[in-house]
Amino acid sequence: WFWITNPLVRLFIALHLTPNILTFIGVLISFIAGILFWRGQFGLAGWIMIFAATFDMFDGRVARATGQTTRSGAYFDAVMDRVSEGVVFIGLALYYLDQLLVLLLVMLTLIGSYMVSYTRAKGEAMGVAYQGGSMQRPERIVYLGLGAVFAPLVVWIICQFMPGFSFDLYLLPLGFVGVMTWVTSIERIRTIMRRLDQAA
Repeated sequence: WFWITNPLVRLFIALHLTPNILTFIGVLISFIAGILFWRGQFGLAGWIMIFAATFDMFDGRVARATGQTTRSGAYFDAVMDRVSEGVVFIGLALYYLDQLLVLLLVMLTLIGSYMVSYTRAKGEAMGVAYQGGSMQRPERIVYLGLGAVFAPLVVWIICQFMPGFSFDLYLLPLGFVGVMTWVTSIERIRTIMRRLDQAA
């Protein structure tokens, strides 16, 4: 993917687009993904979500290629990542607003996703760097994005053989991400607390 998108990186550099601008563009695209989730257009929303995440990759590559790597830029990128993720979950919450249990799952997954990032950031702020766990942001994007792309397609295929099939297959990747974000968060909490106690 890095190799395929190299021409785009060179184009952005030629257009003098700064890393922060690329970060902001990614956030705007995430808003579109959130709206599409809200409207129930999961397939398109999944692709847009992945496209938005690609801009999150572009900003760092452009920064390194043009010597614009700064601490403020890294901070801005991290903060905007939370916004991008949040608007997607808002879209999902609005879509499932009348399904209380699924809405609760969306909210728990959102909290778990933020906890994955916060436990790492807080640990580093207290002098313990730990990045363990299996559900960091790139993994979440892959599962939620590709899940949205393929779930409607798989349902359509199943309906060709089972016309009455109505299960929402997107609950599978959503539930998996929800569980694994909490597993990752709890693992980070336990590890960082143990290391803090050892350093005391």
